[in-house]
Amino acid sequence: MKTKSFLSVFVISLFLLTTFTSCEKDPATQLSGGVWIFENLTSDTEDENIRSLVALAKALMTDATLEFQDGGTYIITSPLMDEPTTGTWSLIGDDQLVLDPDDQLASTANIETLTRKQLVYIETYSDMQDGTYSVTTSWTRE
Repeated sequence: MKTKSFLSVFVISLFLLTTFTSCEKDPATQLSGGVWIFENLTSDTEDENIRSLVALAKALMTDATLEFQDGGTYIITSPLMDEPTTGTWSLIGDDQLVLDPDDQLASTANIETLTRKQLVYIETYSDMQDGTYSVTTSWTRE
């Protein structure tokens, strides 16, 4: 009888562990699981003009939030921007995030880190003079 009880508890525990673990690892579920808070914006470029633009964007994103909503839409709000940025989002596989703002060109980023509490993605751009450079964006969530 004890063997049967142990086996039942083991099977149920294994099922719950598998269920919750697989949900945690699903990128779409992790992205849309709450509101992200802007943390940082950096670039590996040597171009001073691009560095200045990244610094300006970082300043404008101070205290910004990002919410990936079910149905593939997102909204970025910041106290320093007049209007929120809205658009659609999608995933390519488990490691690429496509953000398509309503009034701008879409961008594809490589997801560097995605956990329940941290999102880091890298966008790579081409510059006719300097080749390519990357911009890394970091978000956190409690």
